[in-house]
Amino acid sequence: MARTGEQEDGDRMRVDQLDPRDDAAFDEWFAVVEAADALARPGEPGSLRQEEQQLSLDALRPGSDSCHVLLAAHEGDRCLGAARLELPQRDNLHTCEVELVVHPDARRRGVARALCGQVERVAREHGRSAVAAYADEPPGSEGCSAGRLAALALGWEVVQVEVRRDIDLPLDPALVASVSQQCAPYAGDYEIRTWIDRCPDDLVDDRAELSRSMSTDVPLDRLDWREEVWDAARVRRGEELVKAMDRTVVNAGAVHVPTGRMVAYTQLAVPRARPERAYQWDTIVLSAHRGRRLATLAKLSALRELAALSPGTRFVSTWNAKENVAMIRVNDALGARLNGGIATVQKVLG
Repeated sequence: MARTGEQEDGDRMRVDQLDPRDDAAFDEWFAVVEAADALARPGEPGSLRQEEQQLSLDALRPGSDSCHVLLAAHEGDRCLGAARLELPQRDNLHTCEVELVVHPDARRRGVARALCGQVERVAREHGRSAVAAYADEPPGSEGCSAGRLAALALGWEVVQVEVRRDIDLPLDPALVASVSQQCAPYAGDYEIRTWIDRCPDDLVDDRAELSRSMSTDVPLDRLDWREEVWDAARVRRGEELVKAMDRTVVNAGAVHVPTGRMVAYTQLAVPRARPERAYQWDTIVLSAHRGRRLATLAKLSALRELAALSPGTRFVSTWNAKENVAMIRVNDALGARLNGGIATVQKVLG
């Protein structure tokens, strides 16, 4: 374990940088993440150790799309807080994303302050002028969650609010038939293609363009996130990372038949170790093809594939910016139920 700096808390608190290849140190770090997950969302599948470690191991590879810095706050021999900085290496070089949690037994003892101070120092060392993090807000804590209040107290600002919705599986066949029938008249020039994990070679360039659009066309409110650089090679690197994380990804894309181009796609990711919950990842439709119910049709196809592939999956969690009315309407049509949200907080570094 490498020392990166210290934060004072009665001369006892220190913040260390850890190497993700150090299994013992990572175990301590992840135990904090696991405890925080269990408190925030009891009874739900939380973060998985293998996935979390693999994310940071992948960032060590030459040519990785991001660099990770793991921080652990210690009091004596006990790890009380955990943080990870994800620093993009191909775009958005002005900022980084941060995961930061404090063990439930150690809150209100200066752990978050110590970690945030070190996060800001590391970000500056890497030439970043802003940092962003995400505070989960379980039902009943929207607007007043511990994570949001702690961030505000430390000088961060709420720049976007997302609402979480869960779609229970399997879908009601009558609902599927009704929604499909409503959408069909709008999408006569399109066909839906599905695949598992690896994007077909004839679609991979379009998939890269859709990912680029995902970074610019979705609502961001006041979050300072800029256009991402994507190509087929980056798509393939992402697929290899997901494979190493032991996840299955169900994909569905809408292909415009007259041009042969994929103009919309959606992704559902399932941890193989805990398949009861799936995660909605990207859903995007190119602006010229909106209004044709392509997002709904793609999601329906992906959900059907997911049900066949992973019958143990009981629900899908999806997050939408509160201003993203169009996507919220799609999820509501599929029977989604509200389940709290996320506050995105950001700090501009002076």
